[in-house]
Amino acid sequence: MIKLLFGTALTLGLASVVWMGSVFVGNDSAALTVTAVIGGVYLIGVFELLRYRRATRGFTDALTAANEGVASLDGFISKLDPTLKSPVKLRVEGDRVGFPVPVLTPYLIGLLVMLGLLGTFVGMVDTLRGAVSALEGTTELAAVRAGLAAPIKGLGLAFGTSVAGVATSAMLGLMSTLSKRDRIIEIRRLDTMTATVFRSFSLVHGQRETFAAL
Repeated sequence: MIKLLFGTALTLGLASVVWMGSVFVGNDSAALTVTAVIGGVYLIGVFELLRYRRATRGFTDALTAANEGVASLDGFISKLDPTLKSPVKLRVEGDRVGFPVPVLTPYLIGLLVMLGLLGTFVGMVDTLRGAVSALEGTTELAAVRAGLAAPIKGLGLAFGTSVAGVATSAMLGLMSTLSKRDRIIEIRRLDTMTATVFRSFSLVHGQRETFAAL
């Protein structure tokens, strides 16, 4: 279910960029450029989350295999993504360290909205400039209406960058939340297994046995 939601969010984010980009083609080169940048930023965030999820899947597979027994902690650790080896080892040994989280994605979520607003503001400036030129160019009502038509149309296109920015930001935020949820579930699973499957590798357990022997 989570995988389906992630894929749907990814697709909707890409669709919003492609849709708005197709609207801007041949109509507004500035808005098209901003939309392309939004798409690039979105893909950077998606790439980071895909790597994060791949590491989590490897973590899940390793924990599932560990249920059948773990002969060596190093052997179990070797199956994990490099970003997880140290925190998992310390966690098993009894140190409640935190796990790595996406670094760029939280920043990119806000950046996407700002890029959308930037494209809108640029479009509004061009629209106002065109409106001023239309009003100053003639005093005839028909000519003024004709002159304002193009700038107002451009204003409608300019707001499209905000649509792309907000849509991609929302979808990237959703994907980030889903990915973190999966990781948290596996961390809790590891903590539970630390008291059973990995009990013999826990430093706390070893210390207790030493004290008991004394």
